[in-house]
Amino acid sequence: MLRTLVTKTLKRIGRDDAGITAVEYAVLGGLIAAALVVVFAAFEPALKTAFTNILAP
Repeated sequence: MLRTLVTKTLKRIGRDDAGITAVEYAVLGGLIAAALVVVFAAFEPALKTAFTNILAP
């Protein structure tokens, strides 16, 4: 769902001759931020284990 939304938004931005508006920048930034949160949440247990192993005496 998110991938489809991003794809549609990027295609629409590419076709827009007037340029990107501040609202579109805000939406795109929000989508990128949401994707980063999802990615970091998915890898959080692995990252926690990795850092624990690195910092363990």
